[in-house]
Amino acid sequence: MKNLSIGLNVLLLIAVIVLYILHFSGNGKSTSNQGGTATVNADAKIVYINMDTLLNNYTQSRELNEAFLKKLEANRTELNIKVKNFDREAAEFRNKVENNGFMTRERAEQAQMDLMIKQQNLQKLQQEMTENAQREQMEINRKLYDAITNFLTEYNKAKGFQLILSTTLGGNVLFAQEGFDITNEVVSQLNEQYAKK
Repeated sequence: MKNLSIGLNVLLLIAVIVLYILHFSGNGKSTSNQGGTATVNADAKIVYINMDTLLNNYTQSRELNEAFLKKLEANRTELNIKVKNFDREAAEFRNKVENNGFMTRERAEQAQMDLMIKQQNLQKLQQEMTENAQREQMEINRKLYDAITNFLTEYNKAKGFQLILSTTLGGNVLFAQEGFDITNEVVSQLNEQYAKK
């Protein structure tokens, strides 16, 4: 029993020595430069890009989204004007009905039918605007996705990463050591490439 205890203690001592040697015999590589900004770990074969940061700082993304938002605002203004006009006509119709302003019942029914058709047309217009906006947003997303993935294909020929992940706030990459985030380098090169176009 005493020999077993001595044997286990020797084995644990050897394990502690091995762990100590492995822990303190690092290769001494630094993952940041003198300016204090993180650089990419040269040995990293898996890296990631923060897509929120990329899309906020990528010039083409900002331009496409600003143009899209202006178009949405113009459509919303157009729809609001039409809705106000409809509301005004509906109020006039109610006033006429309350004050017996129609000469015949048929004219009142026709005016009511006209209002219903206008309301249906407004709902149809609103639905068309929503569908068009969704299609246009999908087209913008596809265009940005294609630009980014095409760039990364060329970019990775020189870098040789095995895997490039994307993450967003609350995404899959919750923690990574410094040197695995290539977002700033990719944004910079994407903007240079876009400026040349």
